[in-house]
Amino acid sequence: MSALGIGIGIPAVSGSVAATMCPKTPGYWANNPDYSSPTDNWAVLGPNGGTNYTLRGVTMTHDDWREFLVAPTKGDKANIMAKHYLAIVLNLRNRPGDDPGCTSDDATIQHGDYAGYTIEEVKNMAGAWLGNSAWSNGGRQKSWYVSVGGDMVDGETLKDTLDAFNNSPGSLGLDCPCNDR
Repeated sequence: MSALGIGIGIPAVSGSVAATMCPKTPGYWANNPDYSSPTDNWAVLGPNGGTNYTLRGVTMTHDDWREFLVAPTKGDKANIMAKHYLAIVLNLRNRPGDDPGCTSDDATIQHGDYAGYTIEEVKNMAGAWLGNSAWSNGGRQKSWYVSVGGDMVDGETLKDTLDAFNNSPGSLGLDCPCNDR
């Protein structure tokens, strides 16, 4: 598989802070053999801790998810969101427990459309956006706007915030150990 066009990040030396603590892009999660165990980092996506996850009404295995991450989005806005959402779920799950400036409840985004929110809150909003999109019922999501709880939510700003965290948390004003990579 190739990560071309999936937002390749800056390479890091194995064992460095950037290699071990920094959030990773969807391409990293699709292509890194260290995260290939279906019961390791992917189980968080399954219902009740299971190893499978339902995507558009189809139960997908760990390998199906990896293929999904590198497949073309074909203009489906929810497909684009889902790739960033999957990466953020894995990134948050693989953060160190003591990460006060980056992902704790006190670490709020300082820049952008979601200033004042934590990255966990933005992830949850993106999940709600996905759950209310046409994509969740097998349809194609053509617009970035989705009704969530009666309000129209711009998914593009959510996706851009997830992408910023996956590539460089410092761009959001979060004090992560990898900001100087």
